[in-house]
Amino acid sequence: MNLSPSLLSLAVFASLSVVPAVRADAPADAGTLDTVRVEAERAKKSKSRNQNVTVLSAADLDAEMANNMEEAIRYIPGVSIVDMGRFGDNGFNIRGLESDRVAITVDGLSLGESVETARSYEFFRGGRGDVDIDTLKSLQVIKGADSITAGSGALGGAVVFTTKDPADYLKAAGNDTHVGVKLGYSGANDETMGTLTFANRTGIAESMLVYTRREGHESESWYDSTVDRAGVGRRTPDPVDSTRDNLLAKLDLQLDPRNTLGFMLERGRARNEVDNLSRVYSPGYLERRGDDRNDRDRYGLRWQYRPENTLFDTLEAQLDHQVTDSRGLTTIVAGSGCPGGAVPCLRSEDRATEQTLDRAALDFTKVLDAAGVRHDIVYGLAWQQRDVDFTAVDTRWNAAGEIATVDQDPRQVPKTDARSWNLYLRDSVSLFDDRLVLSGGARYDRYDYSPTVDASFVDPTGSVRDVRFAAPSWQAGAEFRFLPDHALWLQAGRGFRAPSVADLYSPTSTTRAFDAVTGAAIVLDGMTSNPGLEAERSLNLEAGYRWTTDRAQLGLSLFRDRYSNFIEYVTQVQAVPNGFRTSPTSEVQYENRYSTPSNAGKVTVKGVELEGRWQMTDAWSSRIAASYSEGEKADGDPLESIVPASAVLGLRYAPSPAWNVTANVTRGWGKNASDAYTTAADGTREAPDWVGKADGYTVVDLVGSWNVTPQLRLSAGIYNLTDREYYLWQRVRGISEGTNTLYGYVNEEGIGRYSEPGRNARVTVAYSF
Repeated sequence: MNLSPSLLSLAVFASLSVVPAVRADAPADAGTLDTVRVEAERAKKSKSRNQNVTVLSAADLDAEMANNMEEAIRYIPGVSIVDMGRFGDNGFNIRGLESDRVAITVDGLSLGESVETARSYEFFRGGRGDVDIDTLKSLQVIKGADSITAGSGALGGAVVFTTKDPADYLKAAGNDTHVGVKLGYSGANDETMGTLTFANRTGIAESMLVYTRREGHESESWYDSTVDRAGVGRRTPDPVDSTRDNLLAKLDLQLDPRNTLGFMLERGRARNEVDNLSRVYSPGYLERRGDDRNDRDRYGLRWQYRPENTLFDTLEAQLDHQVTDSRGLTTIVAGSGCPGGAVPCLRSEDRATEQTLDRAALDFTKVLDAAGVRHDIVYGLAWQQRDVDFTAVDTRWNAAGEIATVDQDPRQVPKTDARSWNLYLRDSVSLFDDRLVLSGGARYDRYDYSPTVDASFVDPTGSVRDVRFAAPSWQAGAEFRFLPDHALWLQAGRGFRAPSVADLYSPTSTTRAFDAVTGAAIVLDGMTSNPGLEAERSLNLEAGYRWTTDRAQLGLSLFRDRYSNFIEYVTQVQAVPNGFRTSPTSEVQYENRYSTPSNAGKVTVKGVELEGRWQMTDAWSSRIAASYSEGEKADGDPLESIVPASAVLGLRYAPSPAWNVTANVTRGWGKNASDAYTTAADGTREAPDWVGKADGYTVVDLVGSWNVTPQLRLSAGIYNLTDREYYLWQRVRGISEGTNTLYGYVNEEGIGRYSEPGRNARVTVAYSF
């Protein structure tokens, strides 16, 4: 990408005049950076000791009126959402690493794995699960390896969700009740939402219920949808009717001053009904509709024990059970290929995956403070079992509307039991009145995979088998405050990602051929699994400088992350002594090439990040955040998933606790073909078709809130204020140009449906008593 050399100098200059806004609930005389202190205290309580952590509280998410994860992280440069098109989101991209390479946990429990089938036909892509914004107490974005906190998948970083507790709504002591109602509307997808919150403390019992209902449509593009077409030239997104229900319930019993017993239930239901107009063409698909569902249920039991004895100050025992169901039902009215020959006819493709996760964990904390040296120690162990299952049923009707065939397709992955356990220990040592802080930790994981080969998952290659491997990881860091307001820090970490079930056990196949000399029939591999895969690993090195005063903060970090054992599908050549032919009489000989997942090579990512804040007066505050990364594969090709450089400048005016207004300016740089290409075997470079569309943008957002009374709060925002047409690289990089009706094929008009929404508004009303 082309990045102006003056970006860093501009960012440093701007940080002295622009920095994040103080919280809306800050006191009227807030003349210091309360948010900085709050986030610092929150980070200290986190198990993570990573120096590069962005924490968004529930108040931060409310202030931005975030309705989904993309809106929640929109002002965090270097972080984006992985887009699955029709099937929604599939995790996060941090510093160019994405999807399963970024760990996601909810209250310590991992979300599901990705499962994808025949992406070109867009019948099914199983996401990792969903978390509703209104249930979150905090959202932590950890940049850089920290597997000790988040476990497998924390290669380039992790996203850690913590859900709300009853005590978050109640007074510090005594019986109390809280009731809250929140209503909102978002113009970007015509979504209406409502959240009802109830919390109560009676005696030793604290209870909470948070229920959210969302009803909306597809996220708009920049173009008007009043007149549009079907097929690849459609420039507005396919119509979607979306509903989401989420329930979070908790009950905490304070048995005595040292013992707390907690129960929780979380139930999420998401459904998208899609009129897949962009895939309609004659005579193949006369109509095409999708009914996609993503459900997640979680049940948990937690015991907290605070004896403050020799071995530990606190113990937390946790049992969790989670079931994630994803389903994609595609119904097609076909104008060709119908049973019996008569047209039109109906067909359906029903794909589903179920992932069940059981986990038991023990976590301990201990503080030792003697002779001016303080140790903050965390350690623990956990066991979990993930069961992954997949089903596919194809149904065909004839032109008379009678069922002609019902076939169960082979599984995309075998039914697999994946068991694991881990141990971890981390110590943070404070010396010289906290001027020097040293931290170090290690973790050990063991994984056992047991696939089932049966009639629904046939393995003609014999490559599917049980596999077992271990994965050690570690992290170390130091922070030195050499002057009262100035500090330098260093950190290094080794992360890992265990292969997923889909990585290890992809569908296998063989092909029949004939020996070129003898003419004898032979069986050759077409696609194989690879249970011999090794865990992907990362070595993350980072250094930074931090300047902090009561009214200002400036942080600068440089990082270099090296990844090894990257898992990719590669083409192998199978040795055949005499070559082979496609038929006994064929004159042409071929090499047998087959596809298999492999630990393909190494990737290096490096970059710079900057964040600054300044409380200019009691009423005016400002912020900057900027990020630049570049990545390179072992063969010298760039890592295409790197998101172009971006910067956010914000200015906030809050003359009193009653009201405030914030303007945020986001600048995104473009992606050039020189930063996104693959070198072919003949040495030519192939760039994604629409790399030129991600040509950079500047977007202005204006948001504000008014506390009408202590109980009633109004918030409103206008996004993309200047109505700019722009495209995000992470959304267009997998799109191909052409007239083919497979996924992602568009023409010059059709690319418009991947543009971002034009000017749009949001409003929320919250009332509590």
